[in-house]
Amino acid sequence: MLQPDTSPWQAAAACAGLDPTVVFSRRGKEAAPALRACAVCPVSRECEATVAPAESWFDGVCAGRLWRNGRPVKPRKRRGRPSEAAEATEFAATLDEAGARLPLASVAGGGRD
Repeated sequence: MLQPDTSPWQAAAACAGLDPTVVFSRRGKEAAPALRACAVCPVSRECEATVAPAESWFDGVCAGRLWRNGRPVKPRKRRGRPSEAAEATEFAATLDEAGARLPLASVAGGGRD
């Protein structure tokens, strides 16, 4: 089976090494690794522009959000604990403030959940 050619931005995506079932999951817990990858992804804008989740009725993770039927899913809040999406966003903000960047391999498949 032939794989479509990937564009340069897709090759640089932090989720490039993740299992597609994680990226296209409709459930927050299963999609957590993709959400964490998005939090540090250098090409999230290109991803969102290309996927156009609202127009394509997308299901999965795109540009740091979980989408179901083209609508962003609001993170569920657990008592006494921030949501996974909130944790990923906070982690990304910390990295941006420090000016640090993780190698893509460490985000996109280097660790296991």
